[in-house]
Amino acid sequence: MSAMAMIAIFGAMSLTSCSDDDNNDGGGGGQTGATVEIGGTVEGTMRLDATKEYHLTSTLVVPDGATLEIPAGTTIKAAQGFDKYILVAQGGKIDARGTADNPIIFTADADNATSGYWGGLIINGKAPLSGASAGTVGATEIDNNQPYGGTDASDNSGVIEYVELLYTGARSSADIEHNGLTLNGVGNGTTINNIYIAEGADDAIEFFGGTVNVTNLLAVNCDDDCFDFTQGYSGTLTNCYGIWESGFTSTEEDPRGVEADGNLDGNGHEHTPQANFTINNMTIANYSASQAMQDAIKVRRLAKATINNALVIGSGEIEQLVDLTDSKDNADQGTVVNVTNNATNVDELTNSGNPAEADVNIVAGNTGADVSAFSWTGYQFPESAMAEEDLPAEITSEVTLQSNVQYYINGSVHVKDGGVLRIPAGMTIKARKGFASFILVERGGKIYAEGTAEAPITFTADAADAVSGYWGGIIVNGKAVISGAAGSVNEAATEIDNNVMYGGNDNADNSGVLTYVRILYSGARSSADIEHNGLTLNGVGNGTKIENIYIAEGADDAIEFFGGSVNVTNLLAVNCDDDCFDFTQGYCGTLTNCYGRWEAGFTSTEEDPRGVEADGNLDGNGHEHTPQANFSIVNMTIENLSTSQAMQDAIKVRRLAKANIQNALVKGSGEIQELVDLTDSKDPADAGTVVNVTNEATNVGKQTNSGNPAGAKVSIAAGNSGCATNIFGWTGYSL
Repeated sequence: MSAMAMIAIFGAMSLTSCSDDDNNDGGGGGQTGATVEIGGTVEGTMRLDATKEYHLTSTLVVPDGATLEIPAGTTIKAAQGFDKYILVAQGGKIDARGTADNPIIFTADADNATSGYWGGLIINGKAPLSGASAGTVGATEIDNNQPYGGTDASDNSGVIEYVELLYTGARSSADIEHNGLTLNGVGNGTTINNIYIAEGADDAIEFFGGTVNVTNLLAVNCDDDCFDFTQGYSGTLTNCYGIWESGFTSTEEDPRGVEADGNLDGNGHEHTPQANFTINNMTIANYSASQAMQDAIKVRRLAKATINNALVIGSGEIEQLVDLTDSKDNADQGTVVNVTNNATNVDELTNSGNPAEADVNIVAGNTGADVSAFSWTGYQFPESAMAEEDLPAEITSEVTLQSNVQYYINGSVHVKDGGVLRIPAGMTIKARKGFASFILVERGGKIYAEGTAEAPITFTADAADAVSGYWGGIIVNGKAVISGAAGSVNEAATEIDNNVMYGGNDNADNSGVLTYVRILYSGARSSADIEHNGLTLNGVGNGTKIENIYIAEGADDAIEFFGGSVNVTNLLAVNCDDDCFDFTQGYCGTLTNCYGRWEAGFTSTEEDPRGVEADGNLDGNGHEHTPQANFSIVNMTIENLSTSQAMQDAIKVRRLAKANIQNALVKGSGEIQELVDLTDSKDPADAGTVVNVTNEATNVGKQTNSGNPAGAKVSIAAGNSGCATNIFGWTGYSL
């Protein structure tokens, strides 16, 4: 048996540690789902296994030369007690690389755990600390036998990213207690990004000297300070958010947002270096109805801080916004604090005794932390934690929305020629009720709504009980070709605002980017003939990027292409009132990977709802117009599960439209009157139309129409797979 102490399968045999060349998964013999006890001292490299659950039953130490590897998706549950913690000693390394989709979670082993249940995570490095001389070494607060500090500013203790630390902060006395994450002399060769610390006793994070930089840190309901700096810390904390919720109370005497000392406990007036650190993009929020925050920002005892773009918000009491004083020593005179106060219950803004040359700027307009960076945590920020603004009626220059503001579509929003609307990933924009609430990107305007799979952008209603047709939708107008009189550069008037034109002769026109975007409860109407779609693309050019779109519970069509050449990839449409995918007025692009679905309870207010509806020209009134629609659909599924709503056609192509539809699949138990219909009273589809479809639906009245144009090829055959469903996991909708 090796010296790897106290590692066992839960309730079973002891296990050995491994060398650096081994692949130790913590034991369990590869049993998926096994529970494995961990504790003791790591030898060599200890590799955990994300398919197992780990139970921390005693202190786990990663000593000099050893490495603890924790893969994405691993959960470690700690038993209760002060001695249940993980300590990475000087020279040891932790490699905890979670992902946004699969974070690493350190938590309690009890469902009813509260703050202070177990210890936390401690990293000891060899970077400089304040002290009487260079190379000062300190003793770890909770284990004086474990040193930290030294002379190596670039020391590397490993990687910690996408990690959650919950219910930490156990104490042995009022003066000796854990933080969520304790960084003792940690060097800037260490990577620490995307950390979530919640319901912890004492501080969320504390930096005891060192040079490590930390990015994207969310601290929720931690008992003492959100962000604590001491003992000569000289790194940068970027994008941090500390929040106390309405029910939060603290057991500490002086809990703060930021607490910074130049040296340890203010007892090192002559020590070097003193703390000299930076915070960029910080929000401190107190919503507690019973807990006063002593200071939002406290810098003292010769610490020198540069704090940029700070924002303080909330309805809870804050005794002082910024305080740079202390009975031992004030902050360094070079301290700079730039902060916006949007909190509503601040007793005093700053202290008249602040050092004379320190620069405290209490200004308007700071945006604080980018909350979209924390979407991976699943934490729901209180709506009151965000300022509220209406989007402007006209955007004529470049406007970038701020992630800490709740924006509303309250009336029409026009992105004019030359205007640019930029929407950060993770943002939710809410629309007021009514036909007049919509976004229209005019010709020459641009929208950049660039969400990600982890942080999509959502356009939705401002009411929890909204239904389809609550608000308008999103309209993009471009300069690409639309059908019209031969020999002309054709233009047309936008259906919902005839004063705004679309169309032209530039098929490469670029109206911006829409990626990972959700559009919900759209489709408001002013009459039976004038109504919004979820996404309306009017003469949009193929220089525009539209990918990964989810449109649900919309009146009228999910998406409609009025001419243009734009290509759209990965489109999911659920319970949209009329057609899932509508093409008209000379559209000539490609729709790839699209899924249109009606659920079991769906009903429509339309006369002829379809999966696909395609016209060559506008409303079939342009028999002589050019160009007629000539488009492709690749990989499509149409599914009707409705128990009460018949779909008139799964695929309807008509009025001289030419369609090339490949790998289509139609399925579901709901009624479909006709699978494929290429006929119409005005004009049938173009004779070059090709439809390749598999029918797995169980209630289809007619497969196709005997009046289809001669030469058109309708192949109804087994084997098509339609649209893959795994590409829509980011939407949150379960197919």
